[in-house]
Amino acid sequence: MKEYNDQITALDPRRELPSLVRYLTADRLMGIVEEAQNGDTRELFALYRDVITNDNQVRSEFFKRKIAVLGDPVTVIPFKKKEPADVAACELCGEVIENKAFAGAESWLMNAALFPVAVVEKVFAPLPGGGFALKSLVPVHYQLLDYSKGAMRIFDVDETGNPLPTSHEVTPERYIVHRCDLMPTPDNWGGAMRSILFWWLLRTMSRQWWADLLERFGVPFLKGKYSDEKGRSTLERAFRLAVRLGAIVVSKNTEVEVVQAANGDSSNAHERFITICNQEISKLIVGQTLSSNASPTGELGGGTANLQGEVRDDIRKADAKALAATLRGQLFEQLLAINGQTGSAPKILFGSESAREQSATLSVIGKLHEAGLEPDDDALNTLSERIGFGIRRVAPPQSPMLPFSASQLILGRGSGAPEPPVVVPLSAADSVDDRPAATRADDLARAFADDLAPLRSVIAESTSPEDCIRRVEDWVSRHNPSNAADVIEKALYVYSMAGARSARPSATNKKH
Repeated sequence: MKEYNDQITALDPRRELPSLVRYLTADRLMGIVEEAQNGDTRELFALYRDVITNDNQVRSEFFKRKIAVLGDPVTVIPFKKKEPADVAACELCGEVIENKAFAGAESWLMNAALFPVAVVEKVFAPLPGGGFALKSLVPVHYQLLDYSKGAMRIFDVDETGNPLPTSHEVTPERYIVHRCDLMPTPDNWGGAMRSILFWWLLRTMSRQWWADLLERFGVPFLKGKYSDEKGRSTLERAFRLAVRLGAIVVSKNTEVEVVQAANGDSSNAHERFITICNQEISKLIVGQTLSSNASPTGELGGGTANLQGEVRDDIRKADAKALAATLRGQLFEQLLAINGQTGSAPKILFGSESAREQSATLSVIGKLHEAGLEPDDDALNTLSERIGFGIRRVAPPQSPMLPFSASQLILGRGSGAPEPPVVVPLSAADSVDDRPAATRADDLARAFADDLAPLRSVIAESTSPEDCIRRVEDWVSRHNPSNAADVIEKALYVYSMAGARSARPSATNKKH
């Protein structure tokens, strides 16, 4: 077998099977299904191709199913944000998302929503400095899938793309195999698309049945009345001429009526039958019918519409989750291994929840904040998956005030021209002239006198600017002064300029 940086599966488009729908009957359809169950799936998958290509209902609903995932932005986030190896692994795998081959492979893998399986070949290219990069992702045509030996294999092809009678195993080192069908049936039984074939065939055959109905009963015919044999002969000759002339001439006593055979029941039967078939196809593919047929539900508030919308969202999330697991386990992990990366493969996010679900999530977070609670760090990954992109905690704003440290003492220069404060070790505080601190303490006593006097101890007991803000806000909330903003601003100013030590009342100002 060739190296993994060489492509080996490429089918010549001219080798595809011709269309099968022209002479398809119910017996022939059952024969194709039985052949697939015995291991030969080529005609079954060719019929799937014809149905999706020719039928507007199946094509449009399948398109909706795929773009519900493909239309969302793709984001990769580190498995653990605080692990450097996981962050490096995320950066390497993020380059795969930007590769132009990724979008085509993503679309091909989503075929597994109706087909039983979708296979993509991985081709890597060596880098000059060592390691490997993703070169291309090549879809493996369904005509190359071989189930004759039970397990899925892939037919070999020659250099021109012609299938050969030999086949090889589907190795995880070379291929991505994606399955989205949740039913416990083998691939060669046809997957979800098998259920659509019979509705499609009935609807297609009903066209001929409807044409036969119109030919026999839908065309108006002539009805004549006569009173004797002479009148009968006259009418018969007139009817024969009417086929060519389009009109007849009879005597005064002879009556001719034009009778319309098709009534309301027969003329609308075909339309009702087509509607039923389309609804069944829509329910199987997208889980609801309102997106294809705008029919009134007779409800105020759209309860049925909301319920069907939730079903469609559930299908979209399940498809995205299955595709993300396939890409992470069969592409990202291999890319990290061949490049010697030790980090875990990143998580893949396809879009986000619906606007209604996002609003409910954010509402819960807001209520937690009001109750004094907040999600922990482990919950950020879950929230990122629900919102659709990576999130992190907001870094606290840097305070313009000088930081307070238990091993440092901040002293002002005293009154007069403003000068930068002096930071000295706390162990040397006793040997420093404390007259500037006493001056600041006097200012503090004058600023917080009378009913604001308790704030002096609040500031003195604070251990950091953030702690000071919290303590002052708590005191203000209980005492509710009219100038709360000014009080907090003044307290922070005194704390930052004088420091907690100089904010303590000294013996010279106890009288205040």
